[in-house]
Amino acid sequence: MNKEPTEFQYFKAWLFFFVVASVCTWLITLGLGSFLAAFLQAGRASLAQATRLIRILSVVVAIPVSYVTFRVVVGKYLMPKIIWED
Repeated sequence: MNKEPTEFQYFKAWLFFFVVASVCTWLITLGLGSFLAAFLQAGRASLAQATRLIRILSVVVAIPVSYVTFRVVVGKYLMPKIIWED
């Protein structure tokens, strides 16, 4: 028999996941975007090309950040709420 987490516990876990994943992705994209913009401008790439590349890389970066954050939130906040009994 197991005890299901409440809707409020799901909401808290989702909110924590959303905030952490968003902030981490934003910070990584900000640093990566600044570096790439400077690098591409030095290489005579247009602003449109630099913007397109930064957008693509921000999506690629968001995927693993989202996954890791999801695993941490589920493992830390939801799994302990489920109690298995013999």
